[in-house]
Amino acid sequence: MGLYDRDYMGGDYRGGGSLKRAFAGWSAVKFLIVLNVVSFVAGAFADKAFGFGAYYQLFELSWQNLAQGKIWTVLTYSILHANLLHIVLNMIGLYFIGTPLERIIGAKKFFAVYLFGAFLGAFAWLATSVGDTAGLVGASASVMAVFAAFCFFYPPVPITFLIFFVLPVSMRPMTMLKIAAVFEALGLAYSLSGGDAAIAYAAHLGGMAAGALFAVSFQRGLLGFLDKIAAPNFSLKGKRGNRANVETYSYRVNITDPVELKREVDRILDKINASGFASLTEDERETLRRAKSYLK
Repeated sequence: MGLYDRDYMGGDYRGGGSLKRAFAGWSAVKFLIVLNVVSFVAGAFADKAFGFGAYYQLFELSWQNLAQGKIWTVLTYSILHANLLHIVLNMIGLYFIGTPLERIIGAKKFFAVYLFGAFLGAFAWLATSVGDTAGLVGASASVMAVFAAFCFFYPPVPITFLIFFVLPVSMRPMTMLKIAAVFEALGLAYSLSGGDAAIAYAAHLGGMAAGALFAVSFQRGLLGFLDKIAAPNFSLKGKRGNRANVETYSYRVNITDPVELKREVDRILDKINASGFASLTEDERETLRRAKSYLK
């Protein structure tokens, strides 16, 4: 069975979870999408009730808002959007990339990578816009963090996507990440040299850096403290059972034999599907790392 045959890679996957019964059956991805949509609608109503821009003046990130003590804007800007197309594109990315990532790392850590992406994206944008009177809105930095983390967890698996929703192109996630990083860096250089600054390239790059740092820290077992934080239990449950049913045994695999290696990688991916990346042994993680070279 290949990676894309697994339930968590499909668009119909539904995570489970609970938030004091009110959010029973919700995943972190669904919660964040609904939060962004509610915020977008609230902004539209606030514009009519209190005047255009009133909502954004309270929650968007800007040097002016920070000078006024609105420190919450380093995070709240990530649930604001400039227009309908802006939120639609971000939420599509959050859903299709975030769903399989949450299945691996769990809801608490997914919230963490989303917020870390927003924070580091805010820091990067502020560092490159000193004296700028404009504001920053959008979940793009957080979505970029989710995207970067996803690429680190699925490096050897080609992904097919549609350019302009028409032209199919397949490439490995890490290749996509590198291309995106180069594109964003060139865009940032252009905007800093006096070009159009409508796109927050610095925030995107900050989000990518956050996702990469998160993924590396997670894979090295440095984020266990997040599990101890008291928070609503948005818990994803796979369709194949729970952690207690996962196989744990020592093994050896001939990584130079493509058939045997592919069979072993499929078994490891099944284990990830059942109980998450954190359940893997060091041998299994090493097999995945080596498989990146042999399965190119």
